Amino acid sequence: MYKEDHFVPDIIYVSLRGGAYMGNVFSEYYKLIRKQAGERPVFYAAVVARSYENMHLESEVRIDGWTYSPEHLRTGDRILIVDDIFDTGKTVNALVNAMLSKGIPRKDIKVAVFDYKVPLYKSSPRLPIQPDYYCRKHVLESAQDETWIHYMNHEFIGLTSAEIDACYTDGEVRQILHEVRCD
Repeated sequence: MYKEDHFVPDIIYVSLRGGAYMGNVFSEYYKLIRKQAGERPVFYAAVVARSYENMHLESEVRIDGWTYSPEHLRTGDRILIVDDIFDTGKTVNALVNAMLSKGIPRKDIKVAVFDYKVPLYKSSPRLPIQPDYYCRKHVLESAQDETWIHYMNHEFIGLTSAEIDACYTDGEVRQILHEVRCD
């Protein structure tokens, strides 16, 4: 990111829980960049946002809380929003729109995700905010290409017994997970 466009955020917002791990890595990296430039460290903040379905089965995003409210943002602040996945894009769009509503220009807001899903088979238009940076891009030609991406570092629900055995090398951790699952 930095080597491509020299974007250095003043504030990193991580979407909890998924963006926390990657956000920590970015925070440490940008601390070094800003220290070398003689600038203050990057500010690290979190936001809790979730998608839910209303009684009409329309997906909506609820923002439950910020550790640093967008009310405190100023024009000129450069913001990096970090999440684990861009699937429907509704959560990221809600977060960016909250910042745009405070007068922050879009050019000063960047979005980084680990996984970026691009569903070409869907007829609905893409949302206006798309990731600026991503690690893996999944181009989905059909609904059959849709797969659940499981991040083994922060989700235990949904793991199969075989995934536990394959991904957790610590025998004690494996045993605990199998016991909780009643395997």
